[in-house]
Amino acid sequence: MCTGIFGFNLFAQTRLVMKSTLFLIALSVVAHCASQAQTPDIIRIKGGVGGEKSAPFNARYRYGQFHPGRILYVNGTTATARLNYNILLGEMQFIDSRGDTLALADEFLLKQIQIDQPTRQDVYCFDLKRGYLQLLEDFNGIKLAEKQGLKMAKREKQGGYGQSTGSSAITTYQFYSSGSTSVSKLEGQGDLVLIKAKTYFIVDQNNRSYPANRASILKVFAKQREQVNAYLTSESIDFSREDSLKKLLSYCSELL
Repeated sequence: MCTGIFGFNLFAQTRLVMKSTLFLIALSVVAHCASQAQTPDIIRIKGGVGGEKSAPFNARYRYGQFHPGRILYVNGTTATARLNYNILLGEMQFIDSRGDTLALADEFLLKQIQIDQPTRQDVYCFDLKRGYLQLLEDFNGIKLAEKQGLKMAKREKQGGYGQSTGSSAITTYQFYSSGSTSVSKLEGQGDLVLIKAKTYFIVDQNNRSYPANRASILKVFAKQREQVNAYLTSESIDFSREDSLKKLLSYCSELL
């Protein structure tokens, strides 16, 4: 065994090496976790009327450009147009023959909207309470739908000379944009910082939509309540994840 000053130095160097190794391991774990985490899609909106136009096109719209689409009405008539969903305003918009961008009117008369993509066709329906819902998959007449919306991250206070201070942290969240409450109606001072978000809904065979949660599932599948309840108890279902909801609805639809 080493003794004296040389033994002490060797011991100290060994401890230093061990600490450095542990630090590097911890750092690599943190870096890995950070790389796995999803970075939120943050949008800054300038205060005042029309401030939503200060956001980039890709931030405002569901798609990077307007795509050919088909509009189906409840009376059986159809129309075609180049369509895109404006997430900020909660509007389905089209480009008219003059090149102007307009929002679809009389939304309560809409039955379905189809927007063509290179490898798929996205389908939307309109809910009077929830706005536009994208239908993701049909499970024997019960549909899983997605709502593209926004969460309020913060509203920055306005400083001197009308400049936003940008000093407050992103702490509180609430849904801000829907079919009836849009950014376009905001006329206050200061900037908004918003985060793109998704929520999921269950659409029953009568086209009534419900938030994707345990209570809604048990309501939609009321006749199969006992079996569905047992499944929910035995399985770990995350109602905020599309794949988890598809797994649940796939099971429930087999009971119909």
